[in-house]
Amino acid sequence: MLHSKNSPISKLFFLLLVSFSFISCQNTIKDKIKNDDVIEFNGDDQAMNQAILEANKTFQNFETSFKNPEEGYESFAIKVRFDTEDGGGEHIWVGNLTSDGKSYRGTVNNEPQLTKVVKYGDQVTIDPQRISDWMYLDKGVLKGGYTIRVMKKNLSEEEKKAFDQEVGFIIED
Repeated sequence: MLHSKNSPISKLFFLLLVSFSFISCQNTIKDKIKNDDVIEFNGDDQAMNQAILEANKTFQNFETSFKNPEEGYESFAIKVRFDTEDGGGEHIWVGNLTSDGKSYRGTVNNEPQLTKVVKYGDQVTIDPQRISDWMYLDKGVLKGGYTIRVMKKNLSEEEKKAFDQEVGFIIED
């Protein structure tokens, strides 16, 4: 599946840069989104770790939808953890996915900030052990996107409204 620069998923990738690393937060999420910056969470952030667990637990939902997409399904993407030099990790969205039935392959959709393992536009094969989230749109409604939901919850009500207008799709609670 190809995604144009004006698609909802591309807006999300370029406006939000929903990759994150496991180190401390110094700026507000609002500032980081505005500056198209990495959004950082501590490695022991309970909500983010729970989101990753939930994404992995429900990955079968993604696989089923990807293999048998219904009308209105689009913008399939998987968030993958890539190693960083400090022993940590940076989680980056991979889109334009293909599958041979055994594994997924796609394009790195964020400009990495901390990892040297990949760069924007690289084609990668996804290691299932490194998946930290998944998403697709169902007629404009986000499915999956558990880490996106955690980040959105950290915004003020005003910021949430602006976020909703910017991304171009609906996030149901």
